[in-house]
Amino acid sequence: MKIRDFKRLAILAAVSSGLTSGALAGTYKHITIDGSFGDWAGVPLAYTQEQDTTEVVAYKDIYVANDDDYLYIRFTIYGSDDPFTYLQNIFIDTDNNPATGFSAHALIGSEMLLQGGGGYDERNGAFNNGTVNGLDWLTAPVAPASEFELRISRHALFNSDNAPVFNGDTIAFVLESDNSSFANIEWVPPTVGGLTYTFATPAPVLTETLPLITSASSWQVNASGTDLGTDWLQPDYDDSAWTSGSALFGYTPSPGSYPAIQTPLASGPNTYYFRTHFNWDYETANLAFVITNYLSDGAVYYLNGAEVRRVRMPSGAVAFSTVASGTNASPGQPEILGLSGNSLFIGDNILEVETHQAPDSSADMVFGLTLTAATEFPIVIVDTNLPANKSVVAGQSVSFMADVLGSGPLSYQWLKNGDPVNGATNATLTIPVVLTNDIGNYSLRISNAISTNTTRAAMLSVSSTPVVFTNPALPADQVVVEGRSFTFNVAAAGSAPLQYQWFHGATAVPDATNASLAVASASLTDGGNYHVTVTNPAGSTNSRTAVLTVLRDTISATPINVAAASTQIVIQFSEPLDPTTANDAAHYSLSDGVNVLTATLNPGNAAEVTLTTSSALELGTLYSLNINGVNDLFGNATSAMISFARTITIDGSFADWDGVTPIYSGPEGSDGAADFKDIYMFNDADYYYFRVTLWHDIPSSAGQFPAYVNMFFNTDGDPNTGYSAIGSDLLIQSGFSYQQKDGSFNDGKPISGLNWLSLPAAPGSDFEFRFSRHATFQDGTLVFPTNEITYLFQGMTPAFEPINQAPYDGGLLTYTNSDSIVVPPLPIGPLAISAVPGGNAAVIWDSPGTLQTRTSLETGTWENVTATAPYVIPATNNIRFFRLAH
Repeated sequence: MKIRDFKRLAILAAVSSGLTSGALAGTYKHITIDGSFGDWAGVPLAYTQEQDTTEVVAYKDIYVANDDDYLYIRFTIYGSDDPFTYLQNIFIDTDNNPATGFSAHALIGSEMLLQGGGGYDERNGAFNNGTVNGLDWLTAPVAPASEFELRISRHALFNSDNAPVFNGDTIAFVLESDNSSFANIEWVPPTVGGLTYTFATPAPVLTETLPLITSASSWQVNASGTDLGTDWLQPDYDDSAWTSGSALFGYTPSPGSYPAIQTPLASGPNTYYFRTHFNWDYETANLAFVITNYLSDGAVYYLNGAEVRRVRMPSGAVAFSTVASGTNASPGQPEILGLSGNSLFIGDNILEVETHQAPDSSADMVFGLTLTAATEFPIVIVDTNLPANKSVVAGQSVSFMADVLGSGPLSYQWLKNGDPVNGATNATLTIPVVLTNDIGNYSLRISNAISTNTTRAAMLSVSSTPVVFTNPALPADQVVVEGRSFTFNVAAAGSAPLQYQWFHGATAVPDATNASLAVASASLTDGGNYHVTVTNPAGSTNSRTAVLTVLRDTISATPINVAAASTQIVIQFSEPLDPTTANDAAHYSLSDGVNVLTATLNPGNAAEVTLTTSSALELGTLYSLNINGVNDLFGNATSAMISFARTITIDGSFADWDGVTPIYSGPEGSDGAADFKDIYMFNDADYYYFRVTLWHDIPSSAGQFPAYVNMFFNTDGDPNTGYSAIGSDLLIQSGFSYQQKDGSFNDGKPISGLNWLSLPAAPGSDFEFRFSRHATFQDGTLVFPTNEITYLFQGMTPAFEPINQAPYDGGLLTYTNSDSIVVPPLPIGPLAISAVPGGNAAVIWDSPGTLQTRTSLETGTWENVTATAPYVIPATNNIRFFRLAH
């Protein structure tokens, strides 16, 4: 959840405005959130605007609808993006009263914020003061696009008291879009009152069958032979110049086959257009919308401009010149079709039809239909050719679907060879990965309260393609040092399922049944030949044989990192250690009169040893540690002298702060926000470290410190530059950093390399954090260019009201960097040469250190070798020298 500029918000909240009025009348619709938008037909455009920004998600058109359970919002944006991240907000004024809730741009009083799929309570005027339960958030699509739809439950409850989020008939909302620095760039609508919407009441339930379009209904028809494009599908299209008439329409050389032609049409055009209106006032659920259709050739049917069915037309885009794919096999006989009610809306609806002629068919065009909303209608198989037979390659997906009609509720059960398919109770059956055992006959059994019917059985045939290795060079030969990991990979393709078995020589490797063979620690006996056998239903194929060479480990473990706290030293080695020698404190000795009391190998990391000391190590002191006689797992003994300095480790414990005194202590302030008791500070060459103890943390429902805390830093020593009276060049809020050197509260420009870390991550009273002294502004300049920083901390409530400050008296805190100890780099580890098969040699080493080479010790320069150990030296006639360097 983002943090906001409390000063700016306070100004916005102070703007007064009256109650909004003139709400957009609601549209009662059941919307399916699936990324297609046909069921939005008939929902009026609620708001539109021209593009006014390219920096953020820019909103274009907004539509709103509702049913008993959900509020639906559809919107388009300019360009393509993902509008459901923490950088986009939807503020909803659930009581349509701008005087209550959070003031969103002084336009509405938001009781609920939607951000990234989460709902947040804003009733008390805060940007976020709690959460919402039962939001039932759903959006589509889930990838960057330019058009989106979402739903939220009208039954959602505020988490704090279980009060309903929506308790009135009218709401208002504003959509907001921010940049990556949380600067508000766009909010729509930008007018007082936002976009207001009054929920539409539920439609009544139809209790008896209702004719919607009859044979006596009047249609408008265009038989001019002119291409009308798609304009004729718009609800407000002017068709008054078209011919009026009732069904049947057309012409036919065999009038006896059809009912009487009521509206004759001239022959000649390939495409004819028809439009008729009807009224709808009811709930659409569980009704069967039945079309009795007279049609000689092919047609496309639209409801309120959205395509709802095709008959004998090819798939894909349909143009004016597109011809039908066939003719009615039973001329003169009406066809029964079903129509989805998703595109219906309360009030006037338009059914639009374009008929297309089939080539090489009889010279006729006949069209006419009736439409009935049936409350009780038996199951009818509309298209007896569905589900269709399918033939796929194993591993592909396949879907079966049927075309059925019947009043609801409908129940579905897919059958394979006559037996129910477990869990297959949807209108569509999808098998994501087809295997050979999926071969069979699939049918759909559909039931309602009146009847049960079963579709034809579709045959699924599955073919298999043999296994092929897409990269014949895999698995590749490898050289590895004992004790280190190795992995063989193979890339294979073919019909699913692919089954793998790796072999070491002629012996199957136990449990090695994946495309990769990974061994964490190589032994000398692991050397040899490896291949994999890949099997699928078409057969088995062997990969190439890879040769693994395992070299004996002859180099000792190298210390690669050391970290020191007050009485503990943690040493990380380059490889696992022998427990007996690693746990012997006599193998470690310290300078400055400090003794090593115990040495313990980390049970979870065999390359890490923790030493405890007889006395506390001093901050700012350089220590030397001698390691002698600690063996690796292969008997190679380490002998090394390393230097280190104690520093602060951000781990949520505070023993390493021993000896550091507070630079600030303040009296107890107000509860409800972070209240600063003590502030400690320390630096080394890389980081500033802070420890903060609190009189009060922020309310636990809002998180924990450092949330809702502003940390202002003057980093250049000049109070006349930067933001506010202290000249803040850097703001840190909840670990997020913001540039302020140009004078703004947040310049909107990122800070690079801050490397923030704060612990513990739970409510409490004692915290530590750090950030890098090497951080840079966007222009590449150092954030901390001087040897001194001045700062103040502000503790804010979740409503972004600053009520506590350190220093409490309005002054500032100043810290001068302590001299950083120069710690010598860790010593470079040993280097070894080992023979490999074929007369070559390999170089073995451990980090730290970079491998370098040259051809002469007297002339030339050392060149870095980009490789990992072991490095197999390419065969040449030249002598080469190698070394490790920092």
